[in-house]
Amino acid sequence: MRRPILLLLIFILLLVTPSAWRYFQFYRLSQPDREMPTAYDPLAVQLVATPASSDYVDEPQVGDGLILLDFAHNNDFTLEEIGSLDGRLAQRGFEIVPFTGGDLQTALRSVNAFVVITPISSFSQSEILAISDFVDRGGKLLMVGDPTRFEVFFEETEFSFEIVFQRDELPLNSIANEFDIIFNGDYLYNTIENEGNFRNIIVNEGSFEDTAVTDGLEQVVLYGAHSLEVGPSATSLFVGDENTWSSDTDRPGELTLAAISGNERVMALGDIHFLNQPYATVLDNGRFISQIADFLTNTQQRDFVLADFPYFFTQDIHLIYTGSPELGPDAFDEIIQLQDAFRQAGQTLSLAAEPTANSDTLYLGLYNQADAVAELLAEADLTIVIEPPLETDDEAEESEEEAESEEEEEAEEEAASEDDAAEDDAEDNAEDEEVEDELTRLLESTLGKVQLSGTSLILLHENGDDRSVVVLAASADGLETAVNRLLNLIPANSEDSLSDCLLQSHLALCPTGLSNEAVEPELLTGGTAEIDDEETDEEDDEEIIDEEPPTDEDGEEPTDDLNAVLQGPIGLGETVDGALADMESHSYLFSDGPATIDISVNGDSEMDAVLEIYDPENALIDLADSTFTEGTEELLNVEIPDDGEYTIIVRDFFNDGGGYSLTVTSSGEEAVTPIETETKVFLFVDDDGNPLGDGITSQAVLEEAFGAFETTVWVSSTDGPLSLDVLEDHTFLVWDTGDYEDPDGFFGPDTEVIFEFLDEGGGLLLTGSMPGLFSGSPTADLSELAVSDTDDPLLAGFDGGEIFSLTATVPATLSEIFAEDFLEDEGVGLLEWPAGSEGDGSLIAFAGEDPTLDQKSMIILFPIALLPDEPRTTLLENAIAWFGLN
Repeated sequence: MRRPILLLLIFILLLVTPSAWRYFQFYRLSQPDREMPTAYDPLAVQLVATPASSDYVDEPQVGDGLILLDFAHNNDFTLEEIGSLDGRLAQRGFEIVPFTGGDLQTALRSVNAFVVITPISSFSQSEILAISDFVDRGGKLLMVGDPTRFEVFFEETEFSFEIVFQRDELPLNSIANEFDIIFNGDYLYNTIENEGNFRNIIVNEGSFEDTAVTDGLEQVVLYGAHSLEVGPSATSLFVGDENTWSSDTDRPGELTLAAISGNERVMALGDIHFLNQPYATVLDNGRFISQIADFLTNTQQRDFVLADFPYFFTQDIHLIYTGSPELGPDAFDEIIQLQDAFRQAGQTLSLAAEPTANSDTLYLGLYNQADAVAELLAEADLTIVIEPPLETDDEAEESEEEAESEEEEEAEEEAASEDDAAEDDAEDNAEDEEVEDELTRLLESTLGKVQLSGTSLILLHENGDDRSVVVLAASADGLETAVNRLLNLIPANSEDSLSDCLLQSHLALCPTGLSNEAVEPELLTGGTAEIDDEETDEEDDEEIIDEEPPTDEDGEEPTDDLNAVLQGPIGLGETVDGALADMESHSYLFSDGPATIDISVNGDSEMDAVLEIYDPENALIDLADSTFTEGTEELLNVEIPDDGEYTIIVRDFFNDGGGYSLTVTSSGEEAVTPIETETKVFLFVDDDGNPLGDGITSQAVLEEAFGAFETTVWVSSTDGPLSLDVLEDHTFLVWDTGDYEDPDGFFGPDTEVIFEFLDEGGGLLLTGSMPGLFSGSPTADLSELAVSDTDDPLLAGFDGGEIFSLTATVPATLSEIFAEDFLEDEGVGLLEWPAGSEGDGSLIAFAGEDPTLDQKSMIILFPIALLPDEPRTTLLENAIAWFGLN
């Protein structure tokens, strides 16, 4: 019985001893050779009226940014205790984000300041180095201590039990010492002048240093504070008067209560209580807290390195392709991927033709097309050497013709010369050819000379507030690997994807991982090369005869072409767990059809999951990528019409890997048409450009055609430019450009808004002579057109080859490459020009579907109002049915 009672007494003793010890230590009354402070009564202190606050009114300068708040070192405080500071930061547009552990250097990439309050655990050496580097580059550090916040731990042996208070070796000093500041293990008091209690220190005018953070202060009160020691590189912000004493020394006066260091980027405060209510409003405490918030949110001094990408961008970001290449499907995919990733970082990326003032820029391109960034490279002491110069296909063809002509002339001259002279000329020509064969493809920099092949370049350039990032590579594939590095850097908690690069603060030379990478003359992002059809057919036949598709152990064809590692089968009602390695995707085979199924994947905290399903021929059926890290991706009501093998693939958006759980269940219902009676049509009449003809639109006939639906009409010449807000809640977009050409074309703000709208799915009907997507394309005067010889529901009621005359002649865009892209994705050609070309002309109207976005598009490259009434009505009715608007 004695043992339980003894344990209970020990428990009660442990419970009350820390409070009792702290009470007597903090408020001890006996001090030698000085006046005794009055007895401390907590209840009496609460009744003491606090002085009135000053008439200071906070007038914050609103910006945007993040403040990292340390919670990873057993910090002994609550958010409520710093509510006044948090509120001031919010008024300035800055948000506090918690640091709960992990890589501190990575966490500091995206923030303006780091705040450390009363830590109980010390910082590691790597964390101290990360903080020091952060401050050296302009980041702000605020350290707040308090003499009532220290660690209590117990030392127990077989024969003894001891309570130990860690008050002399303050953990905050593990970082404060780096900046010539020491938090002393004491508290300060003043028995002559105080604010209601001897430990409430009043700092008066004349004790403040002349700094921005103390500007205008006359009296500040700290409610129990450490004294600070300052070294040569630190400065006291304010000190106590001659009647302010330290609990641990016998000297009064000139005791520092707050200090600044690190080129005025580091602030140390010995008290937390003045941040609490009601103390935050006493005397000039409110002004002081506001000026601390200004200190933390001042972004003018911050220096960034390349690894901070993209958080050094503070303005609108423009994406520019050097060399002005013709952008095709590959570029569009890259642009969309970049825009999505930047959106996760709270930033907006838009395509542009050239840089503008007061904006940031991301350049992408090849070494051979780097003229647009030549000045930026020169400022960084970078030189691209390509000798002899690379030629595009067109340039090479011209050079070959010139060379053949020169060879013919040389042959005639050689025939007329002496035999020995002919031999000399032959030797000279051989030497010239040998010299030409010696290719130089180098990047020269302060890091040395490196081969262009296999190396990508990423450069950060700063000019005042404007920042540019230049990304160059030898080939399109090399450029893609460099872009992927940037994508991997964007998550705020990402690992450094530049770790294998030759790195300086603003420059990275990175391996592309491509063996024997060709140095390409121009960036090709779409279309197909012109080849000899007969030779290709013969080669393809030989390959088919000579090679059989590989099989796995079960005799099944692998899914290597889908870039995924086969994990095995998955059936209805089954859930499997998996883990993706870096740069890895997983595939599962489903063969429990026919069925209508729901598929879902849950990614862990490291994974931004992407979910795909393919038919037995490896054609994409559907894709889901609508959430971010830890989100759930779902494909609902997927129809599996037979018992063939369908492939389900799980990927990570950033290829970083992570754990996941994949589930397949029966949906139990038919697939639902996504757009039915709730369709809201948005008719955008884009008529504020330059008329190519008489200045017409198709507004009237389109309003009539979509009269059965709830329709919003927006005319740009009267209603102004588009915004996502006005498109909200609409499920179908009709874009009518009439015969107007937008001078901004593909890079116009309206086009950007429309792309963002279409990223969410839905449908698009586009009609006009020169839509923004095709600005600058060749045109032809269109008066007649023919129906394509295609058996498709969109052409129901038409005869193949049927010719129609328009009601007026109008310029029309010719864009074979874009039309071919539509047809490659199982699109359909509708109308062609010239009439009677029998399939060999230019498609003037076509349609297609993007299953990854659940988005359909129909493009009519002339004002549809110029079609005769009957074919126009038939085509629009077929389109409404095809879009699923019935």
